[in-house]
Order: sequence, then C-alpha cells, then structure tokens
Amino acid sequence: MSLHLYEREARGISVVKVPSDATEKEGIIMDVALLQQSYAEVEPQKEAFAGAFYQRLFALYPQTLPLFAATDMKRQQSSLMATLELVVAGVARGDNVVPSIEQLGRRHAMYGVKEEHYPMVGQALLETFEQFLGEKWTSQVEATWTEAYTIITDHMKQAGERHITAINTPEENRRV
Repeated sequence: MSLHLYEREARGISVVKVPSDATEKEGIIMDVALLQQSYAEVEPQKEAFAGAFYQRLFALYPQTLPLFAATDMKRQQSSLMATLELVVAGVARGDNVVPSIEQLGRRHAMYGVKEEHYPMVGQALLETFEQFLGEKWTSQVEATWTEAYTIITDHMKQAGERHITAINTPEENRRV
C-alpha cells in the first residue's frame, strides 16, 4: 500500500512518503495508489460516470441547476473528467496541482458557485464513485476520495474568495 502524507501549507500541498507501519501523524494520510486505482476503474466509463454525476447532483440538489443554465453539459462532463484526471495523475506524479485547482476555484466563483455548493457536489461525486465502483467501494476508498475532495475544495474556495474580494475592491484600496 502506498501511503503519502499531505500537509496543508501556505504554498500548497506537500507530499512525503509515509512508512507502511505509520500510525497517527500530523497531516493527512492519503493512499495515492488507491486514488489512482479507483479512478482507473471509472475512467473507461467516463461519459457515463459524468452523466450519472450530474443527474445525481440535480436530483439531490435542484438548486444547483441554475448554475448550469447556459452550459453545454457534454462539454461540462468532459471538463469534470479532465479535472479528475489532472488531479489524480498530478498528485501521483508529485506535481504541484494547486495553481490549476486555484484557477478552477476562481472560475467557479465567477460562475456563482458558493461555499454551500461544495458539500452538495462532494456528496454527488462520492455517491457516483460508490455506484460505479460497486464492491470495490470500500471505507478506505471513501476516506481517500473524501480527503482528496476536501483538499481540492479548500484550495478552490480560498482562491475563489480571494478573487471575488480582489475584483470587488476599489483599485485605490488594493495593496500593492
């Protein structure tokens, strides 16, 4: 089992290998191999996965529908899967995916996504993984995806909030 420790830092997420006999340590332990394996299971069905995700999101939370009113949903579904691929592959390679995640957060803020929408999306995403993984959906897989989603959305929300604040702050009041 390949465990990594992710530490939230001011500059992003650092990754260090954790010994297999690791017990409680500061930070977040995430099984990157499990993240990759579970994503690899759904990737061949990415169109069906993305379609099921949005169906579930809109069924559970119809209040999210207006956020997608002017959206090409086929393109949106492709974007969802491309983002999951970017994050999973990037984390596995040890890339710094934070700038991409923060850009995503800024765009979502401009689309009108609010903090209360993130748990809705998280629930729909986890339930869709559960549906597609079937018996391969274990408590470890759930914990890994929950932690990954939490880390991603923490960065997205912070970047979105900073962006909205910056564009709503008069030029003369901005710090240089």
